[in-house]
Amino acid sequence: MKTFSALLAVFFLTRLPAALACVGCRAPGTAGPDEPQTITAGIALSWGVVGMLGVVFLIVTGLVYYIVDTCRKLDRQNSPQ
Repeated sequence: MKTFSALLAVFFLTRLPAALACVGCRAPGTAGPDEPQTITAGIALSWGVVGMLGVVFLIVTGLVYYIVDTCRKLDRQNSPQ
């Protein structure tokens, strides 16, 4: 699992320069829903939003891990032997 996670991280880090948008592409325009695709993609893939979602995902993952670990400990403690 550690190897898979490391490979996945390396894959996304090698793709990072291609995913970065120019400064003009990240700025929202005034044309409404008829924006060029580069501006729309720049808004949707803003690194600030990705970072905030990453923090939320990290918190939820930690909470789920804690709950699963606690349930396993309680099952081991209360199992008939």
